Amino acid sequence: MNNLYLLNYSHHVIYSNFRLISSSSTPVKPTVISRIRYVLKHYWLGSKLLYNNYRAIQGIKKKDENSITRIDKLSQEQFRYDIRVGIPFVTLFNIPILGYLAPLIAFFAPKYLPSTLIMPTQQITFLKDDAKTSSSIIDSFMKFNETQYNDETIYGMIPVIQFINQVTTSDDPYKTIISSIPEYSILFSKCYPLSSFSREHLLILHKSVLHSSFLARFFLSNYSLEAQLEMWQYKTLIDDKQIGNIDKLSPYELVSSLSKRGLYLHLNDMGKILENQQKNNLNKTNEIIEINQKILNDWKQLLYQWIDIHKKLSKYNPISTTFLLHISPLLVKQ
Repeated sequence: MNNLYLLNYSHHVIYSNFRLISSSSTPVKPTVISRIRYVLKHYWLGSKLLYNNYRAIQGIKKKDENSITRIDKLSQEQFRYDIRVGIPFVTLFNIPILGYLAPLIAFFAPKYLPSTLIMPTQQITFLKDDAKTSSSIIDSFMKFNETQYNDETIYGMIPVIQFINQVTTSDDPYKTIISSIPEYSILFSKCYPLSSFSREHLLILHKSVLHSSFLARFFLSNYSLEAQLEMWQYKTLIDDKQIGNIDKLSPYELVSSLSKRGLYLHLNDMGKILENQQKNNLNKTNEIIEINQKILNDWKQLLYQWIDIHKKLSKYNPISTTFLLHISPLLVKQ
């Protein structure tokens, strides 16, 4: 009887321990309060980072013009953007009653927050969303052609579609694209100026390289979309010349340079790089994540090819921005 009792007792203990171990290994879902604390801490760190960036920019302004590096110029450009979008956010936050609407911007349109306030995980979400948009450029372009009936567009439609099919099926898209300049780039300029595209297609192009959110649909006119895309081409050409030796770029500089040009390759690894950089910026750490050398080489090759195409395009006036925007997704071959 005693043995039976011990057996029953030991079985009960084992079962209880099993339940305890099982429950302890289950991830604990964060409470609402802990989430709020995390968000508040993030925005506090982001605000401090924005102030530190301001101080860094003041230091850059004191430099001699010849000693300002590409990174300095990119930092200045990013800070100007952060201030431009940050002032309306802070202003709204300080208006009585309406200030309660400010957090809604962070929730519904986080892309329009200063870059220092963007959460690390949001970097991955934004990247994948922009990459998805970029991958739809060619389909959108084909759909746009189906609605065109003017003589000039029809004149260029067939050879352009043939060119796109040729690049798509080519074993070396880069070689096919660069050998098509200036013939097809001139054809794009003549038959497909930015002003000829539908608003829907312009929004896709804009989001692919300028990473705009859904608010662009409501607040940017077609003229603004076109002007910003032309300015993107101009600024990117300047940046191309300042990059120098691609082999010396850090993984973050590589990924950042690719995304600014609408080039998305090895998305998961690109996302890891952007997320890690944001964490380092916010926490003032220098954690390095390992990336496969083949992936790094793929990024370097893609960036080199795109810059080489842009360089060749720049020899012709005017530069075909539409050609450049449409060859980016064609150049990326997974």
